[in-house]
Amino acid sequence: MNPDTQSFLYLIRSFIAGITLIRQPGLRRFVIIPLLINTALFSLAAWLLWSYLSTALDALLPSWLAWLAWLVLPLFLLSILSIVFYSFTLLANIIAAPFYGKLAQAVEAHLKGGPIAEATSGSFFKDAPKMLASEVRRLSYYLLRAVPLLLLTLIPGVNMISLPLWLMFSAWFLSFEYSAYGLDNHHVLFQQQKQILNRTKLSTMSFGGISLLATTIPVVNLFAPAIAVAAATKILFERGELG
Repeated sequence: MNPDTQSFLYLIRSFIAGITLIRQPGLRRFVIIPLLINTALFSLAAWLLWSYLSTALDALLPSWLAWLAWLVLPLFLLSILSIVFYSFTLLANIIAAPFYGKLAQAVEAHLKGGPIAEATSGSFFKDAPKMLASEVRRLSYYLLRAVPLLLLTLIPGVNMISLPLWLMFSAWFLSFEYSAYGLDNHHVLFQQQKQILNRTKLSTMSFGGISLLATTIPVVNLFAPAIAVAAATKILFERGELG
């Protein structure tokens, strides 16, 4: 394994390369529908935040804890923004999973220098149930761990501890999520996928952190999942994980 593929600079370069990859003529068609899905869901998320956040902030602290507002309110705001946009990202990923599977397949074909159309010629409707089933499996894995963290995040004071844990888990899961599409195409099973990512845990977390940051940036977050899928496929390909 090339040591350079473990460096943080390499991961940043790979994420940026994902932008170029999704703009390739043969790959753009797998990005259009996920982009429309993301636009609709993130517009809904922004409306919900605008409608309910001010009320939640007013009710967050009892009067006797008002002196902690300078510390708790920014943490609460950061937590809510992270949770809402991250949750809507996961929902968008479930809906768009078949398209991301095809995108990973097309990226791999492009990196190999082969014809993209031939590599992605399998029936979309035949592959869709498999991709959706894999996505549901990952979502179940996520919920079993995220729900306890979410409950802790909503408790004033305790959220100072839970927020870093939430961000670390979110980074790990996003890296797992975006890497899985390429691995699914090679019939790599769920447990094997985790083992592959655990072998490079630091770089896995780092790539997930980059992806998580991208989901919080307006406009960029609409394209972030597709970019991350392309970048994760590139990383796995260059590490020799895609047989």
